[in-house]
Amino acid sequence: MSEAETAKKPAGHSGATGWEALIPLDWDRLRRLTNEPVPRHIKRWWFSLGGTPAYLFFIQITTGILLTFYYQPGFATAYDSVARISNEVPFGWFVRSIHKWSANLMIVTVLLHLLRTFFTRAYRHPRQLNWIFGVTLLLLTLALGFTGYSLINEQLSYWGATVAANLTESVPLLGKPMALLLRGGPEIGTQTLTRLYLLHVGLLPLLMIGVLGLHLTFVRLHGVTEYEFEPARAEARRPFPIHLVLAGLAGAGALLAAVVAVRGATVFDLVGYRFLPGTSRALFAMIAAALAAGAAALARRRFAGLLVFLTAVALAAAKVVRDLLTGEAASPAAFGWLLAALVAVLLAGALCHRRFKEKEDPAEPKTFSFFPDHMLTELMIGTGLLFLLTILCLLFPAELGERANPQVTPDHIKPEWYFYFQFRVLKLSPGLFGLTSLDVSVLLTGLILAILFLWPWIDGRIERLFPKKEVPVLIGISGFLLWLGFTVWEAMVH
Repeated sequence: MSEAETAKKPAGHSGATGWEALIPLDWDRLRRLTNEPVPRHIKRWWFSLGGTPAYLFFIQITTGILLTFYYQPGFATAYDSVARISNEVPFGWFVRSIHKWSANLMIVTVLLHLLRTFFTRAYRHPRQLNWIFGVTLLLLTLALGFTGYSLINEQLSYWGATVAANLTESVPLLGKPMALLLRGGPEIGTQTLTRLYLLHVGLLPLLMIGVLGLHLTFVRLHGVTEYEFEPARAEARRPFPIHLVLAGLAGAGALLAAVVAVRGATVFDLVGYRFLPGTSRALFAMIAAALAAGAAALARRRFAGLLVFLTAVALAAAKVVRDLLTGEAASPAAFGWLLAALVAVLLAGALCHRRFKEKEDPAEPKTFSFFPDHMLTELMIGTGLLFLLTILCLLFPAELGERANPQVTPDHIKPEWYFYFQFRVLKLSPGLFGLTSLDVSVLLTGLILAILFLWPWIDGRIERLFPKKEVPVLIGISGFLLWLGFTVWEAMVH
């Protein structure tokens, strides 16, 4: 290349031709920046849960934009517009159901990602700020769920918004102006729905995108936390006969559960009141297939198989217990057999779990490429999520309750499941030192949030006081079990 041609070449230009030349960037450097080697432990899907809520957030934005074409924010118009979307607009019920279920799954995956970060202690120095961003993303996700649920303006969402405004009003110092800003007046009305609508479609998504951008930037700057696992050792394996017994027990339990479930669905008509027989058979067949797949993976000592296995057990048990509690069991004897099969399967899973260890092959490379290897994995997860969302929408489409009526208080007011813990705390909080139970509940919630935000520094202090005692992990397990217990407790009472 001549000196004249070199002088004409733009600074930072990498010699790109074709479409890359249209944008004067150093494309080689950009490829290096966006394709950083990924640690090999990310191949385990539970270590890469962060991309799942981001994918669900994209689905939320897409379906939310479609819903805004028909939704009318107003106390007199909101409910009717949602009813029109559900009953008249072509595929409106499906888009609304996708929006609802992706919101629920997004909350679950953000929570799981935060729990994985907590129990692997990936929040330690220098990643304290990224932990704060993660907790903020969880709160923003919950706020999106609350505002979206309230926009329906049905009876339970109206009174749920009323309780939320009363809780906001109990916040020290800023509570009353915040509640007034939320309501737009002395009580819930059209101004409230307008504010919630602007929060749901405008401010909260922008904040979510901003905090998510910061979160990903810091992940990129600090790099992904690397973990080392114990290498595989042949002498650590159990004798072959015990392995055969455990694998046989797991397979027999799964087979028994599958046979009882499918036969119960086809012969005894073990269906909920909203299920057609064909739908119920498909549901039980899916659970049975998941049990069989989990049992096969358990026989090969795969930890992912254990998760599939126990998830299927939980789904089947939840269906059984729900039908028994609501009196919808067509054959209690058959349900008893199914429960016995599920207990056997659960015991088999627990026995097999004792044999699991995270193992690595020392000869395996310590990193792999983000593109295309990890990107293809994320695309496969996204495809699976679309399939799961479609199944959930077909089996459990979004429902519509009674129209909001400020003059009639429902007998049983309940928020969405992700606020069950807070609702149970509100019910159990006593009045202390001149404070109402509402005030005590708000203070307890504020204390929990403060602990969450400051946990990286609290963890460091605990580690100095009790070195190598795993006290932070025990505290985390206790806190999670408390949250789970209160959530299940509130779910089971009326």
